[in-house]
Amino acid sequence: MKSPKEPSELTTNRFSFALPLALSLALMTGGKMNAEEAEAIPLSRDEVIRMKLVFQPARSADLRDGNSVPATVINSPEHSAQAIALYSGTLTRWHRVPGDAVSAGQPIATLSSPGLMAVEESWLKAHHDLEQARYEFDRDNELFKEGIIARQRLQQTRRRLQQVEFTLASHLQQLTRAGFTDTELAQLTSGKRQPGEYPIKSPAAGKLTERLLNVGQAVPADTPVATLRADSELWLEAAVPAVLAASLEIGDRLQLTDTDGTAILKYKNAAVNPTTQMVDIMAALEQSQTALPGQTLMLTLPPLARGVLVPAAAVTHSGNATTIYVRSENGIEARAVALLPMGNNYLATGGISPGEELVVEGAALLKGIQLGLGGTE
Repeated sequence: MKSPKEPSELTTNRFSFALPLALSLALMTGGKMNAEEAEAIPLSRDEVIRMKLVFQPARSADLRDGNSVPATVINSPEHSAQAIALYSGTLTRWHRVPGDAVSAGQPIATLSSPGLMAVEESWLKAHHDLEQARYEFDRDNELFKEGIIARQRLQQTRRRLQQVEFTLASHLQQLTRAGFTDTELAQLTSGKRQPGEYPIKSPAAGKLTERLLNVGQAVPADTPVATLRADSELWLEAAVPAVLAASLEIGDRLQLTDTDGTAILKYKNAAVNPTTQMVDIMAALEQSQTALPGQTLMLTLPPLARGVLVPAAAVTHSGNATTIYVRSENGIEARAVALLPMGNNYLATGGISPGEELVVEGAALLKGIQLGLGGTE
């Protein structure tokens, strides 16, 4: 038996089907009205007062009026947010606790790593071999100049030197990737450093947010050891209905629903998820935030088109037709307009202008008058 759908899933499905239809209607009509789409309802001022009609001036839709979607706070994908052990070993010590500020390259934990020890031994051997290979090349180069050895002998010595240099550079690259500094390499060469002692370092400045392992625990290679909140900007990631994502462009400014914060759209997936009909997006927060990675915020998307905000209370429905009631010189004018769902309200791309007064209380009563179900008495 299929499990019942969650309310959010049902809402998303209805929204995904209803919005394209409304958008198509709005684009086909272009917001134009004719005489058959507007009906005058003559009312005197006293009748308006007696019916307790409430009006609200229409205004242009802005960033805050779009559809809202849940978004998850993440560290910037352009900067590492995890401290990773490149070599396997055993966690022997933590140097920092969650909440501590750390700088880039600062040790967070230490591992005892046989894998790293093997690389260190190979690097030390290659370092020793390089000294020997350089000595042999310098010696043979002088002997060749004196005519004592053949050119072939010198070429063999040169190739040996090049091989050792390549081997040393390869091991050096591995140690550098593991976070070794010149000072630590010098300590390793002089024997002042404990072999196999592997410091896990912070990849960026920020705060340690979570320890992922305990002291004494075995750590496989390439395993995250800790997570950080980097001082670099925070981002948001969200899944947006495909019909809404179609109008989004990289660089668009998106509004946080419950605050004055904004975010700049940095990424939009070029493909639609065939199961959910959603498109993944990511946006960089513009202002400093107290939010933490993993926290959910509501993100308001820009309106699908330029137009006028129409409160839901101002709209009556009859099948697929939507009607609004606007104050006129002689009373009220009923206008059939194509509307786009926009958050809890609607967007009109035509048929209403900013500043015109919409009936926001009493619209149902006016609809009844239109249908001959009642009067102004």
